[in-house]
Amino acid sequence: MLIAKEVNRLATLHFISLVNTFICENGFSSPPLLEGSGLTTADIKCGTGVITLDQEFTILRNAITITGNTHLGLYLGEHCRLGSFGIFGFTLLSSQSLRTALSLLFQYPLPFGTGYQLELTEQHGLATLIIKENFTIEESLRLLAVEFCIKALHRLMGDLLCMDFPLTVVNIGRETIHPSARYKEHFNCPVLVKTSRLAISSLVFDAKWLDTPLPWAHSVGHEDMKIRSAKLTSVLEMPNGLLDEIRMHIIAHIHKAPSLESIAYLMNCSSKTLQRFLQGEGTSFVILLKELRFIRVKEMLDEKMSISSISECLGFSDTAYFRRAFKRWSGFTPSQYPNKNN
Repeated sequence: MLIAKEVNRLATLHFISLVNTFICENGFSSPPLLEGSGLTTADIKCGTGVITLDQEFTILRNAITITGNTHLGLYLGEHCRLGSFGIFGFTLLSSQSLRTALSLLFQYPLPFGTGYQLELTEQHGLATLIIKENFTIEESLRLLAVEFCIKALHRLMGDLLCMDFPLTVVNIGRETIHPSARYKEHFNCPVLVKTSRLAISSLVFDAKWLDTPLPWAHSVGHEDMKIRSAKLTSVLEMPNGLLDEIRMHIIAHIHKAPSLESIAYLMNCSSKTLQRFLQGEGTSFVILLKELRFIRVKEMLDEKMSISSISECLGFSDTAYFRRAFKRWSGFTPSQYPNKNN
């Protein structure tokens, strides 16, 4: 029998960048949104970065408080276009059909957070896209998360097909919520709200759309993008162990060049205790930081990011220092490295 391992989850900054843009466009400012998260406005401009779920939840609580919008998830989902998902958006866009794109979301539900599980069923000419939650989230944020996922999925399918995607029925699984006129405004179809804790959210639509060819399909580019998506998922979901938790914290703060002391603080231990533990595991903080930085740099080079952007995203003081560090790690300059591997 296979037993699913508990994982440590991280989140990309794409969603937080979207929240920040929405907040600013509605007359609010970034600092109150980021308060208590340990992030700055400059941090969230690096869309390739990752953060912990605690940081994401802090920002979402702030967003609800700042806007007073009880259906914030719907409005964020409405503004969540393919470009908001970074490289994964282009992976979906290059799919052969809507069915192919959705199958990718079943494997890598990156745009909506790794805590969602998506399923597709077909019956009597109707397709049902089922959205299940497999993470624990505080009740004050659950409605935002569910509404965002439903609306962003609706928007995504429309973007892939370059049309206003028609739905037959929307089911919102959420306890103690009353139907809102805003649902009709956003979905233009009947919206059924369940009040059972076990209720599941779903989008129902004509199954004919599943095998409709996508306008921007590109088989070669699609396969390359799938490989990168798999790499990103492996970073966002880690097996739950103390060494893996340390790696998770380093990755989440890698854009700030984290120190042994800062990671020890996040682990609720002294720097000496952390150092001793890593020595017992046959490694050190310096080695871990170097390994994780090197992995992240290679991913960014694959994504054709500029040297200056990579240097800034990983917290190097200047590009010259970054180039020297990269050559120490690999033996090559950043410009030579990809060519050396081809």
